[in-house]
Amino acid sequence: MSDLFKHRAAAKARARERDEERLRRGEITPSQLQQENLVFRGFKKRVIGLPAKYMRKIKQRSEDKGDT
Repeated sequence: MSDLFKHRAAAKARARERDEERLRRGEITPSQLQQENLVFRGFKKRVIGLPAKYMRKIKQRSEDKGDT
């Protein structure tokens, strides 16, 4: 199992290096890179299938933040 993590860490490091090189060459902007690297790009909270009780908690937290 630890080999899996080692390989994953190495792959992530290579991807970071590749991204940094693309930024240096001006092939991509930081905001474009961020969009590429988003895990849930294009999804909305209600579409990704959160159970209703979690959606209520999220809604309540956002309403509480608006009160302060």
